[in-house]
Amino acid sequence: MRAIARVPRSSRHGDRTDRSRTAGAAPAGTTTRTATYGHGTTELASGWRASSRSPWARGARRLRRWGRRRVRHVRRVTTPLGWTVLLSAALSLPAGAFLGWVELVTIGAVLWAVALISALFLLGAPGYEVDMEVTRTRTTVGEAVPGILRLRRRRRGALWGAGVEIVIGGESVPLPTPARRGAGTAESAFEVPARHRGVVQVGPVRTVRGDPVGLFRRTLEWTESVNIFVHPEIISVPSMSAGFVRDLEGSPTRDLTASDISFQSLRDYRAGDDRRHIHWKATARVGTLTVRQFEETRRSHIVVALASALGDYSSGAEFELAVSAAGSIAMRALRDGRDVSVLAGPPTASIGEEPARSASAGEESVRAVSVLNTRGRDPLLDDLSEREWGDTPRGLGELAMLAAESIPGMSLIFLVCGSTPNLRELRSWSLRFPLGTSVVAVICAPEQPPRMRRIQELRVVDIGYLGDIRDALTRAARV
Repeated sequence: MRAIARVPRSSRHGDRTDRSRTAGAAPAGTTTRTATYGHGTTELASGWRASSRSPWARGARRLRRWGRRRVRHVRRVTTPLGWTVLLSAALSLPAGAFLGWVELVTIGAVLWAVALISALFLLGAPGYEVDMEVTRTRTTVGEAVPGILRLRRRRRGALWGAGVEIVIGGESVPLPTPARRGAGTAESAFEVPARHRGVVQVGPVRTVRGDPVGLFRRTLEWTESVNIFVHPEIISVPSMSAGFVRDLEGSPTRDLTASDISFQSLRDYRAGDDRRHIHWKATARVGTLTVRQFEETRRSHIVVALASALGDYSSGAEFELAVSAAGSIAMRALRDGRDVSVLAGPPTASIGEEPARSASAGEESVRAVSVLNTRGRDPLLDDLSEREWGDTPRGLGELAMLAAESIPGMSLIFLVCGSTPNLRELRSWSLRFPLGTSVVAVICAPEQPPRMRRIQELRVVDIGYLGDIRDALTRAARV
């Protein structure tokens, strides 16, 4: 009897989903109903789900996952030379067999043999466990940082093709391994050079397994990397008397005055003293005129603006001298207990970039400059170590404008730059600061004789060596 597929009719209040099943295959988790005249109905399970649960499908999926892992592993351990040898071996055998060249077949066989023998050097667990320790994470230019590696052998016997290396400043440095064959712990010393100012990344330390030919190389990292800050050279400069502004809201000093708000003591009346400061109760008690004596309150906020654009220097030596000079001035201000801000151009700025808009112009300018951390000696020198010549397109002129907008109440500002800006530009930049602000331009040019000039309210100091800044700042404060 001929069989036909028929979808059962739904009753008046039946489920409407039965009608939609006639348009295509049955969805997952459902069955297909078929009917024949005189023989009732039969339910058939979905074929694709039944096949996906079969052992053959599960085995195929496991095999594919295993194959992908093996391919990734081979790609990690094979060097460019190894890929060249494997490709040459894979092409030499069929090409030699097809062309009938015995020499080409021999070359392919030799290459396959070399590859297989080289792969044997990767077998086995890592031969060492490594721990790294550095004595300090901060240093000065010229002072190398010593470190210690502790190596513990995990296996007895010879470790063919095993080695240890450490990454210092982006370069891999091989380290000697203990020569003894038994298990145990050994120490290996190393040094981190500090030839230039900057941040040197030390680590990770990794064990290496490889073959003598260089076809395969397997590495295993044991430690994390450590940043060592190489601080710029800093010298001690004398205290600066400039930059103090009398302010009733300032901080009391040791200098005594006859008129202020910070009371210090009582003294005898002298001719010319203001009678408003006579202390009448003390006068009545001692029988002579007694006046109040005060501590002078002053405000001092020093700003050091370090130029770092390419156009502000003619060489890298000028920039390094400028960084050391700016650090020396800021460190003197910190030791004197003054408020100090060190500014530089933002490393992330781009040419023509507009600063982000905010509620006030001061907040907008702060976002446009980099304010270095001046909470202590080490944080400040760490930030100076990270500065690079040409890391910002904002020149000294734009930096001076942003400093005048973002830091109100400054009393003294140092504009530190190279020999590129001329006196006319420095003079125009100094006019952007409020009245009463002392402006000192420090021009750094190696091997240039030191001198000091004054252009109206602008003082210009030229230094050729870092030691010149001591006498230059002393003379600039007197003029």
